[in-house]
Amino acid sequence: MLVLDLDETRWHGIPDPEAAGGHQFLLRPHLQFFLGSVAGPYALAVWTAATEDWMSQGLRVIALETGFDLAEQAFFLWHRERCTWRRTDEGNYELRKPARKFRAKWIRARYPGHRVLAVDDQPSNYLCGYGHLVRVHGWTGDPEDQELRALADYLMSIAHQPDLRRLEKRHWRSGRPPGPLDHA
Repeated sequence: MLVLDLDETRWHGIPDPEAAGGHQFLLRPHLQFFLGSVAGPYALAVWTAATEDWMSQGLRVIALETGFDLAEQAFFLWHRERCTWRRTDEGNYELRKPARKFRAKWIRARYPGHRVLAVDDQPSNYLCGYGHLVRVHGWTGDPEDQELRALADYLMSIAHQPDLRRLEKRHWRSGRPPGPLDHA
């Protein structure tokens, strides 16, 4: 299963009083290619720290502009209410996505923990589940961005690895073959 973040990974939302809902969603380049590529070997899910309304608006835009209905195909659609507030080292609070929630019986019945990856631009979201994380660069509108094309290729190359959590994923852009996590 591949758990996808939305804001600054699949789209960038900008205020636009002319647009429905007061915002325009700019879709990251190669999103259609990415979704079409990874939807074969991976079941897709969504987990965003955004509100349910924001998530739903963006997913409608994805469906309209790419023809890929992620909301319909997702194993689950989680938003802010499934996140946890945690205190940062600076004393502020931020939302996190605790990977322990992947251990729910209804998820493990189909996707054991070693077969779950999460794509996010904020590594702090997965501090307690870093083995699940494939970190991407945040995106704020660069039309020349190639991240999703490269990510699709990488995810396809590791899809049949027996334990996805144990793969070293920090250097996925390097083109090196995936190896076990370096515990040094």
